[in-house]
Amino acid sequence: MDWEDTPRSASSSDLSEDFTCKASLAFDQWFACLTVGKQLSNYYRYGEKRGCGKHWSKLSLCMKMKMRSEESGKVRIGGRTVMDILIELMKAFREKEQAERDARPNVLDVWTLRT
Repeated sequence: MDWEDTPRSASSSDLSEDFTCKASLAFDQWFACLTVGKQLSNYYRYGEKRGCGKHWSKLSLCMKMKMRSEESGKVRIGGRTVMDILIELMKAFREKEQAERDARPNVLDVWTLRT
């Protein structure tokens, strides 16, 4: 997983207080999704081309987080800072990704049926 929980002190003024996002890892995952080998593997396993939109969304969100200056992160929109909004988006993205992962068939499902 490319999202990491990094607890920091409450006095820290770092923009990514709750989460850090590794843009290089997000880029690698997006690029790997586009490769022929990954697409063929997905087509063989699931019978369809794999969409890489979620990887692109993750990469663009990471880049937005990295490009924000501290001053622009403190700008308020509707009573919330821009950074708070981006962190909420990251949390929602992470929860959605976990739900999708849990909904997919798992190798453990197959083995419990066979035993």
